[in-house]
Amino acid sequence: MAKDKNRFSPFRYHRKPTVHWKDSREMHRVMHSLPGLIRGLLLELLDHPMSRHDIRQYLQRMSMSDSPGGKADKAQLNLEEHLLTAQERGVMEERDGTYFLTPGGREVAEHMNEMIPLFMEWALSPETASLLAMWLHAFFSVLKVVFGIISHSAGLISDGIDTTVDTISSVLVWLGIKYDRERLVSVFIVITMFASVVGVALATYHKVIHPGPVSDGLAALAVSALCGLVMLGISAYQYLVGTRRSNLAILCQAVDSRNHFFTSMLVCGGILLSFAARAWDAPWLYYGDVVASSIIGLLILRGAIELVGEHLKAAGEPADVRHFLGRAMEGRKEKIVFNWLRAQLRVEPLTRQELEARFTTDLCEGTPKIMILSGIGYHHGGEADLHRCLDRFVEQKKIVEDEGRFWLVGS
Repeated sequence: MAKDKNRFSPFRYHRKPTVHWKDSREMHRVMHSLPGLIRGLLLELLDHPMSRHDIRQYLQRMSMSDSPGGKADKAQLNLEEHLLTAQERGVMEERDGTYFLTPGGREVAEHMNEMIPLFMEWALSPETASLLAMWLHAFFSVLKVVFGIISHSAGLISDGIDTTVDTISSVLVWLGIKYDRERLVSVFIVITMFASVVGVALATYHKVIHPGPVSDGLAALAVSALCGLVMLGISAYQYLVGTRRSNLAILCQAVDSRNHFFTSMLVCGGILLSFAARAWDAPWLYYGDVVASSIIGLLILRGAIELVGEHLKAAGEPADVRHFLGRAMEGRKEKIVFNWLRAQLRVEPLTRQELEARFTTDLCEGTPKIMILSGIGYHHGGEADLHRCLDRFVEQKKIVEDEGRFWLVGS
């Protein structure tokens, strides 16, 4: 079967023939030597030349999706240096106060314009998410079980058992996506989660019968903490992929990966209690490892029950696995809107209609091209987003509404 020419390929990405550069290696070296926001600016210059004022406005739009003092704000301060760098690299030129792409710069911008959507399509695909989870689970399961046995940590062994079962479920997810059987596979994932509860119960029972210290605790603590932090990042990634693609199997994995972060923190707590038991000569603290292992089992059980509820939904009803990642993403969106709103109300109080017009122009129609291509950053939900946030900010007393106008608190 011939390969899809529009599919992202690392080989094609790095070996594409060039016209204005010696080879693709030189083009990529120049491209990656530019600040990230200037690379985004090249995409804007593809459509039309820009004055320094236009460039400042572009950076201001980018800063709306960034935290105060972030990259966009620093780029505003260092704009002169960044523009000189771009001109020295041969991607941009200035004539009469207006900035244009050079032929080499246009080739770089066209290359990014083509490859960014393909790369994001690949990076945010269920296939990529499932393969990444499969390899990480396989590696972490071996790591946790080995160090759990060496250190005699029931919590780490329990977590290792759960991760081993998840390795199997990751393989099932990948097969389900490949053969279009996502919902059937998600049933198997729930079954494996219940099976892992049994394994955790056995490890916990053994620790109750044979209580003792966690040996090599520092190594076990480091392994558990590292695995937990990685799984927190993976959970956020899986949640993003699952919600964008409405893929229940990936959402199941996001919930399970979230649980692994919590369980890793619990294991760390049990190991720290073991240290305290030795330091304070308090053997009863050894049962902290048992408590951690028991809570792990209960968390897995709760996650399995939550997913059973999803399977009982009517066919075609969208999956809605609400956990802290969803709340965090909504909080991020509110922060972006509030940063924009604060900038508007600092100058003068505005009516809802005036804010609507500016919101549409600034955050809806004025979205930088790099955000549209990558799919990352604030993506508006129209005026409904603004109204929901205004009501929330009034309730939180960040702004007040008086005589039809909104005022910034403290201004």
